[in-house]
Amino acid sequence: MKRLFVLLLASFMLAGIGTSLAFASGSAESGGGGGGGKVDLSFWNMPFVTQEVSPEYVNMWEQKVKQALPNATVDDYYGPGKYSEQRKTFLVQGKSGTPDVIEGLLEDVAVYVQKDSIVPLDSYFNSWNMSDEFVKSTLKPLTINGKLYGIPYNTNARAMVYRKDVLDKLGLPVPKTWTELIKTARTITEKTDMHGLYLCTKVGGPRAAQEFISWYFQVNGGKNMFTVTGDHQVTYNATVDQLEKVLTLYDEAFKGDNPAVDPNERGNGWESEDPGYVNGQWAMAPMGPWLWGRRGDSAGAKDVLENKTGIASLPVISGGTPATYLEVKAIMMNSASKNKDEAWKLIQFITSKEMMARWLVDSGGIPPRQDSLNMDLFQKSDIGWWIQGYADQLSKAVAQAPINWGPVSEADLRAVNYVIYDKQSPREAAQWLHDQVTSLLDSGEL
Repeated sequence: MKRLFVLLLASFMLAGIGTSLAFASGSAESGGGGGGGKVDLSFWNMPFVTQEVSPEYVNMWEQKVKQALPNATVDDYYGPGKYSEQRKTFLVQGKSGTPDVIEGLLEDVAVYVQKDSIVPLDSYFNSWNMSDEFVKSTLKPLTINGKLYGIPYNTNARAMVYRKDVLDKLGLPVPKTWTELIKTARTITEKTDMHGLYLCTKVGGPRAAQEFISWYFQVNGGKNMFTVTGDHQVTYNATVDQLEKVLTLYDEAFKGDNPAVDPNERGNGWESEDPGYVNGQWAMAPMGPWLWGRRGDSAGAKDVLENKTGIASLPVISGGTPATYLEVKAIMMNSASKNKDEAWKLIQFITSKEMMARWLVDSGGIPPRQDSLNMDLFQKSDIGWWIQGYADQLSKAVAQAPINWGPVSEADLRAVNYVIYDKQSPREAAQWLHDQVTSLLDSGEL
């Protein structure tokens, strides 16, 4: 276990940090409380709605926030749920001041900045005596034009989960290349009652877009699809040849007598991917650490995750670069909030040492605070190996450029669907995709 945390600390470039300070309401950590009447605050976040964290955690969170923010009442409506719906609704109604605080994906931050929907947090963050606890590499992607627009509460890199019991039974090694991935998955499909692999292909689904970009990083030398310089000057780096390689992977995954991915799952997303894995429908899937939260689904799910699952790096295209998607989830403040000082105290509470640690132990994530990671909570034997497996991917992880990813991700996944539904060849779809994104760039939509 000591070796585990040496590895974790190396992955995050952490210094030894004491862990004796506990979170307490009224402390510098929580923001404390002053006098006056109570204000109403609202906090939208997908994990509370979709139960990526447990109801028990949410109940505990609701009790502790009352203690930490005695001058505020926090609404227990946590938004519309799925990130796509949360983003659309916030952009439409956010000017009303609701929600005051919003959780979101890294891809959301640039959109909200472009629409002036969130405010820079530099003055708040720099005066917070806990600011040095945050891992600097997780702050960088949330900094746009030199301003910090979100406080990170969760970070991870995409890896591959696999059923080690299934591979062992069939005498199959963990695949390390795309070719091996498809071959291994087809063998599992042929010789078992499950499909070998799952890939998200849902247009508009964040998970599908994150999987697509992970494969793209590998064909582009671990570099971003876009370069942003100066006053949001955007350059598109993808080539038709690169896009064709990625689309060929999807094409091969759904074809053949024993397809790697169930053709009936074409066009589906994480709503199928996660429960399908823990229920034994597929043996491998690109995945993040949140899957750990599925242990509570059933006794079978708990057994699959704790005893039958391994974590490996994503297979790499032959001649490609080991790379994967870096996820940083942020807590942001609505620019129209009528109670910004109390909203900042809520952000401090959400991203505090104890609350961050408890959230991510419950859901299986990696905290971007040094002192949170050092807490005893992360030394439990049933989660240590899981956290280490994902921490090992961080050195290969790439953060996306700060652009409006919504229309780009939609185009990426439409191209995928053209291929898997045999509407276009990978080459044709790659050319369509390149032309589509170029048009988006030329029209100023990114």
